Amino acid sequence: MRNFLLYDAKVAVALLVFYLFYRFLLKKETFHRFNRVVLVGTAVLSFLLPLCIITIHKPMETAAPLVTEPAMVAELPEQELAPLVQVSEPWWHVALTILFWAGVAFVLGRVLISILSILRIIRQGEPVRKEDGCRILVTERDIDPFSWMKDIVLSRKDWEIPHESILAHEKAHIAYGHSIEILLVDVLSALQWFNPAIWMLRADLKELHEYEADDAVLRAGANLREYQYLLIRKAVSKSGYSVANSFNHSILKNRITMMSKSRSPLSRGLRVLWLLPLVCLAIGLQARTVYVPVDKDSEKNVSDEKPQGYLSEIVVIGYGGPEAPRHHKSLEKDPLPSIKNPDMDTEAVCRENFSWWLNTRLVYPDEAKTDDGTVLAKFTVGTDGKVKDITILWSVSEQLDGIVAQQIAKSPEWTPAMKEGKPVEMSFIQPVVFMVRTSSKTPSPVVLNIRKDGTIESGGKVYTLSQLKDIIPPHAAGQPQTTVTILAADDVLMGAVDDVKNELRKLESLKVNYASASSREGITRYMPPLPENGKVKVAKTVDEMFQGVDRETILMIRINSLGAVMLGNRRVQDDVEIVRLGKAFLKQHGKETHFGLHHDRGTGYGAYTRIQTLLKQVYEEVRDEKAQEVYGKRLQDLSADERAQINLLVPLSISEAETI
Repeated sequence: MRNFLLYDAKVAVALLVFYLFYRFLLKKETFHRFNRVVLVGTAVLSFLLPLCIITIHKPMETAAPLVTEPAMVAELPEQELAPLVQVSEPWWHVALTILFWAGVAFVLGRVLISILSILRIIRQGEPVRKEDGCRILVTERDIDPFSWMKDIVLSRKDWEIPHESILAHEKAHIAYGHSIEILLVDVLSALQWFNPAIWMLRADLKELHEYEADDAVLRAGANLREYQYLLIRKAVSKSGYSVANSFNHSILKNRITMMSKSRSPLSRGLRVLWLLPLVCLAIGLQARTVYVPVDKDSEKNVSDEKPQGYLSEIVVIGYGGPEAPRHHKSLEKDPLPSIKNPDMDTEAVCRENFSWWLNTRLVYPDEAKTDDGTVLAKFTVGTDGKVKDITILWSVSEQLDGIVAQQIAKSPEWTPAMKEGKPVEMSFIQPVVFMVRTSSKTPSPVVLNIRKDGTIESGGKVYTLSQLKDIIPPHAAGQPQTTVTILAADDVLMGAVDDVKNELRKLESLKVNYASASSREGITRYMPPLPENGKVKVAKTVDEMFQGVDRETILMIRINSLGAVMLGNRRVQDDVEIVRLGKAFLKQHGKETHFGLHHDRGTGYGAYTRIQTLLKQVYEEVRDEKAQEVYGKRLQDLSADERAQINLLVPLSISEAETI
């Protein structure tokens, strides 16, 4: 609903701009039919333009994870984080939604009542004759003459006096389809009931209808002076049916003035060309940038060591392979022929992220899990944007080669490479790594409940630090990582937790989830191993903690042993304020942002997990805003690929250090 309200707001702006254009440049001209087309056309165009979104693909450099020395507890964040913060709908959003639809219902209700009133009069009227495809009805009610679709309704009094001009006027309304236009604008008005521009547009459109019908009467041979007197005599009565075309209209003075006005020169109609830059501007403002992730370091290696057109490597994992040794075909150091592409204005670009597209469609067949290695496939994108000439440059097995070639042949269309303004062919090489793992079973998570005395409770038993290796199962190569969940009461000191973390670093391939005793919805991070000397080095200063990083992009968050929180040089205790300041800093510095989390050994575990949770909320809320900016959707509504790109636009970087 939020997206629809945003769309309707864009429509309102477009309507206002287009109406002002008509008001100042065309309203006073005598191009009645032309002005009708402009008014109705721009009204419809205002609803269509916000849906016309140009997508601009922009390469995005993916920053390498912030890697400081492992001993400084610079724990690398998870790259795939599920949304953990569900943003509730604010009360004003709900109230605005209710108010909007109440207005829509009210306007549509009025239109419906008006139509029903007209149909009742038509049904009760007496048909007297048919002329020029119109049905003429006479009613006993004392009403103004009006027309609706193919029916003309006159009162008995108007029927008994000379009425040729009245009929000519109403027939013109029917011939030009004025009722349909009014009905269309009424429906659009319901969706824009809060916008004064739509109501002024509707009034001007009805005015144009009267001008056009008056002009038709005069062109049919009616005397100008007598017709104007007829209008004045009929001006004493009123019509209450807003969707009908009434002979008596409240713009009598304007109608009489327009009848006597000389014709506008045709050259003034060219003013409508000013609409073109307005439309182009509206479409340009709607342009949406879609970021295509490009690893800066990998790109450098490709340009330095690989031929042009070398695509990102993708990996296909197969589980449940044979226990016996497999046939593995390693990729030679440089098995590739040189690809010499001429200098081009633009390279060929797939309409989708091709490597991702291919990776989602490759499946490791069970019967092929006796082989693994790297398949190199070369293909050409023709001048028509279609893939052809698929060749296997480096083979693993006939079956795996065939799978890769078969899927590449189904590639989405590409935008061909351009040279000197003409499409040219371009070749690409796609590496596909097939890997077999003997099991896909994820090791059972291990829960460590740290107690105040520094001992560890797990599985109903109590262990010391030196016995951790007896709790954590050994990690086998090629297997998923073990997740260790650390639990502790809020008053357990971080010194005891840090001792456990440092002991865990002696083990390989772990992920650690920091959770509280009341909730295991914690913060999961990879646990880097200790350096070769097996000693923990503690960062003494911020500069040592963030070597080579711009100091302006770092926000230090310090938690002392009393639980007091310092954001930079500012003491903040309120959770809402911490989130607000964190979001402001993250938005200001973007992908370069680094949060440094510093705690004492005397800091309570509850204070520690509280700040971790608030920092994660900061990232989730900023990512949600970025998702709406880039894709027009909430973060929780994105696909896995779209969410991954948002995570790359707002990469999580939280480094930690403890003080002994």
